[in-house]
Amino acid sequence: MPSELSLSCPAKVNLSLRVHGRRADGFHEVSTVLQTIDVCDRLAIQRVDPGSPLRIEVPGGGAPADDSNLVLEAARAYFAALGEPAQGVRFRLDKRIPAGSGLGGGSSDAAAALLGLQSLRGQPLDARQLHAVGAAVGSDVPFFLVGGTAFATGRGEQIETLDDVPLAPMLVVVPAVEVSTAEVYRGWSGAREAGSGGDGGKSAVLPPASHRGDAAAWVLGNDLEPVVRELHPEVDSLLLALRRAGGAASGGPQVSGSGGAVFAIGELPDIQSALAGMDVHVFRTRTLAREVCRPFM
Repeated sequence: MPSELSLSCPAKVNLSLRVHGRRADGFHEVSTVLQTIDVCDRLAIQRVDPGSPLRIEVPGGGAPADDSNLVLEAARAYFAALGEPAQGVRFRLDKRIPAGSGLGGGSSDAAAALLGLQSLRGQPLDARQLHAVGAAVGSDVPFFLVGGTAFATGRGEQIETLDDVPLAPMLVVVPAVEVSTAEVYRGWSGAREAGSGGDGGKSAVLPPASHRGDAAAWVLGNDLEPVVRELHPEVDSLLLALRRAGGAASGGPQVSGSGGAVFAIGELPDIQSALAGMDVHVFRTRTLAREVCRPFM
């Protein structure tokens, strides 16, 4: 078994997202299609003295370097599932995915921690057990254990893998705002009821089978987008600017998750002029297939 690993932690976008209502546990019932993209954090995991406490370093910033980091939360949950003390491992996290952007960086980091610990420890948990650990850490973590293209329901933790969307270029633009997921969901006031639709909302978030060869056809809207735009005028301005730049003819532009990242599939002309004067971070990226995202799964 290795003593040190370095793992890629890809971001995601929500190609579509429907919110069906609040559940008894306080979360919202959703149906969504998730897609990994080639914007990644990097997580190094190293065995250290068995009695050493868990520790994380985040040399470039962008995430907390204390017990609130989801990497350490995932590690504690993993060792608890094994019935062992949470110790003997050190993490180094190099952040590239902006926090509070709807791109799932923290959840991806947590999933990479679980997968790395599995490898370091000789795969002691089966897939069902690892999924349960991930779901306890965060709703998006189970998706990042598999990556690629997937349909998610429940609070987002129930995952059905799909055939990967075709490889496609993508523009992701992140404004200089950090969005609170909880605040966005509090602002949602849709009329849909939990579990609406006999297929759990699948028909509302998947393109017809005849169109699935076109990556842009998978971008089918986000019920949280109006809330994000109202709470954060920067996101509204960004969407309008991308639409003026020709994004309306591509897959998007659309908010990912609870925002504030905005993405569009395809090439947008004259993007620099469209975003002039805006405080944004631009990623020219692409969709990331499952076998590339998680080749060791």
